[in-house]
Amino acid sequence: MNNNLIQEALFAKSFMLLGQSLEYCYDCSYCRVLCDKVKKQSFFVLPTEINPQFNKIPVAVNLFYGDPFLQTENTIKLLEKLEKVKHSGPVIIITKGDFSKFPDRSFDLDLHIAFSTFGKNSKFDGSNIKMFKNNLKQIKKRKYNYKYSIEFRPICYNINDDKKSFKFVLRMAKKYKLAVGYSGLQGKKESVEFWEKNNINLNPYPGYKFGHKKIISQEKEKLFCDIAKKYNVPIFKKTSCLFSYVHNLERDYNAHYYRPNEVGCCGCPMEEKCKRFKNNIPIVSKNLLPFDFEIITKQNHECILKKKGICEFPTSDCSKISGKIIKTDQILTTSDVRLIKWLTGMTVDAEFYESPQISSFWWAK
Repeated sequence: MNNNLIQEALFAKSFMLLGQSLEYCYDCSYCRVLCDKVKKQSFFVLPTEINPQFNKIPVAVNLFYGDPFLQTENTIKLLEKLEKVKHSGPVIIITKGDFSKFPDRSFDLDLHIAFSTFGKNSKFDGSNIKMFKNNLKQIKKRKYNYKYSIEFRPICYNINDDKKSFKFVLRMAKKYKLAVGYSGLQGKKESVEFWEKNNINLNPYPGYKFGHKKIISQEKEKLFCDIAKKYNVPIFKKTSCLFSYVHNLERDYNAHYYRPNEVGCCGCPMEEKCKRFKNNIPIVSKNLLPFDFEIITKQNHECILKKKGICEFPTSDCSKISGKIIKTDQILTTSDVRLIKWLTGMTVDAEFYESPQISSFWWAK
């Protein structure tokens, strides 16, 4: 255990995570936590219990092994706790479970339900198209509506990357006027070993290899984008871009606009907002971040992960990071860096290392 990290809180790339894992779920073959499902996780410290300035950060509820609607009572209790402390940032539930288990009631939160789908019935997916359709039908029937979207993930080579699957997802999005988030399959080392051990036939696209990034072939991505354009459906490669769009934020809270070519900013519904923000970044109070820093303007800054040669799939954007940047001598974790982006809208020039925890200097006790 690292005493310099806050062990009571867990962070993913796009959210602070609240909730707990279960001993059962839908057991989708591609799930990145399936290989360690016996590992119990529980995180119940609220953002503002760490620091009052975390009031607006994005939070995901029960995004662990065990769908939010397989533990609806616990999910509701966490929403009520966030409601009680008046959390104002996006609160996200990503589910492929039964939405009918969720009560038709009001929450004083910026609440978002993202319905996950594999795009077709498949042995690799633990849910089914009937559940997905029924969930979408409920949107129009409920008295209390929240914000909604569709999560089409993961798109897997030669499994659900056909035109029929693409058209189905995008037709549903058009029918219910929803944005769609999509990505390829993440194949970390432990996941690949689990698939091989259990004879789960999941493969990367030809010419690519499994790793941290969720890659789709250019041909399949173009097909998906072309169909989305035909149906006039907004689509997003990055989770934070989608939620920033749906929640009408002034920018992508993960600051992907520092890598516009890599993440496909051109033509994105958030493009103009993000450009405007990046060109007019507001003054950052020295009290916002709990360490010494300065704001510099830099051209062609190189990401430290690429500089150290530890990024699996660097792109040209990784060496062309330009604009206002927060520079500090403080050693950070990757979760610290994400949090700084959420709070300021700026990327960071600093030494950092991989960790799902943030540093203890964020405690405002």
